Order: sequence, then structure tokens, then C-alpha cells
Amino acid sequence: MSNRTKVLRTAVVLGVVACVAGAGVFSAFSSQTDNPGNSVTSGTVVLSDNDAGSALYTLNNAKPGDSQASCIKVTYSGSLDSSVRIYTPSTVGALAPSVNLKIEPGTQASPSFPSCTGFTPDAGAALYEGTLASFASERGSYANGIGDNPGTVATKWATGDSVVYRVTATLAVNAPDSAQGQSTGSHIIRWEAQNQ
Repeated sequence: MSNRTKVLRTAVVLGVVACVAGAGVFSAFSSQTDNPGNSVTSGTVVLSDNDAGSALYTLNNAKPGDSQASCIKVTYSGSLDSSVRIYTPSTVGALAPSVNLKIEPGTQASPSFPSCTGFTPDAGAALYEGTLASFASERGSYANGIGDNPGTVATKWATGDSVVYRVTATLAVNAPDSAQGQSTGSHIIRWEAQNQ
């Protein structure tokens, strides 16, 4: 028998073996189960107010005892229950120790920024009453901000909750002569929500 014939027979034998092995693979048992429709959708944290980007107070050329109060409605429309805190991320100027700041939560039948007509403060003390300088140094971030919840028993803010706040800034009646010509500088009063 020639080498050529041997090679040809070997190739045929290998081809048959490969076909048999392949047929064995495709004849195996199998079973599947599916779990369809998986998805993840994130919730939302949405806090807004009715100030249209305007300042709560602007006292220009103020003299001791001058004061300005504004009422702002803060509304929560996120899908995740949240905690809300009030603080300022701003650095305040040299007049801040002579400016008294008062923040009161309450209700108002027809909120219209900045009017406080018909505002009724909640029972109890104001959320904050002290100098602007102390507010800035003690309440400078969400972590040490002043917490407040809607109503008297709520422990969170949920979709549709709102609170009206009366914010009053007063140049102290006992402001020293050295306060003349000074300024607090532009600063932010911030309400921030974080989900629970």
C-alpha cells in the first residue's frame, strides 16, 4: 500500500471520527429559564422655591434698627423622602456681627414672594435667631445646617410638602460706630434636600 493511500485512509477515518464527535455534542440534553424585564430607575430629590432668583433681603444705606422681612415658600417634589436643612455656604463681611437674622417656619394662605401678608409662624421658637456672623460660622454646610420638617409631626419631606419661611434681617440697634460703611457682602441662604 502506498503512502498516498495510507494518508487518504487516515484522513477519511479522522473525518468520520470528527463527524461522530460533533453529532454527540449536538445531541446533549439542555434546559433554560429566563427572568425577563429587569431594569433600574433612580429616584429624584427636587427642592424649589418661589423667589424667582431674588434676594430675601437687601438693606442699602441702613441705619441701626432698619429691618427687612421676606417670606419664601419652599416646596419638595422629589420621589424620594428627604431631609431638608438650611445654611449658608458663603463667607460674610465685616458687618455680619451687627446684623441679626431670624428664620421662622410657618404657613401662609397665598404665598407670593416676598410678601409676608397672612404669614402665621409655627408654635415655638424660631429655627434661628442670632447674628449673621454666627449663622455663617455655625451653619456653613448641610452637615451642620438647621433641619426643619413640614408640619408639627413630620420626620421627612415627601412629594408635595411645602413650608413658608419668614426671614428677617435687621441692622442691630446697638451697632457700633465702627460698623458705618461696612457690608455683609452678597451671601446665600440655602435650603438643601438629601434623601433619607
